[in-house]
Amino acid sequence: MLDVEALDEWGADELSHAVLLRLAAEFQGFCRDLHNECIELFVAALGLTDRRLELILSTQNMRSGRRLDSGNANQDTLAQDFSRFGLQVWAELEKSFPELAPGWNAVLRLLNTARNGLAHDADDKLDRLRREGHALTMTTALEWRLSLDGLAGGMDTVCGEYLRVLLPGVELR
Repeated sequence: MLDVEALDEWGADELSHAVLLRLAAEFQGFCRDLHNECIELFVAALGLTDRRLELILSTQNMRSGRRLDSGNANQDTLAQDFSRFGLQVWAELEKSFPELAPGWNAVLRLLNTARNGLAHDADDKLDRLRREGHALTMTTALEWRLSLDGLAGGMDTVCGEYLRVLLPGVELR
């Protein structure tokens, strides 16, 4: 294991920044994968026998212009993309996890602010985070990762519950 204490201050900061960027990318990838799985189940439930029709529905309609393919996995992006098949993901998260959802949303907002500040070299965003008490350290990255792990599990749960009701008889993986 890397001893962060042994790194000079610049090296430790850069390592923390890289981990935060990777965390944002990994969470966005999870959200995109979950969205893809939901689309596949939705399309499969229609019982289409023509593969071309399946592709038209899934690629041209459900994935075309998907914000998760070009933007951050933030609250608005997730809400818009998951609403393509009728799921109000944040409302369901708040209903199923009322004590946790506000914290998940806050961490997601912080992570995306940090990601954008780091990726676009926007010191004003990074300075604002620091002034608000959010040091961009490995400790912060680990705390945010734990929160995002919870959010990922919550999203998986509400997507599964929604699809079970919407698509009775379809076996969820």
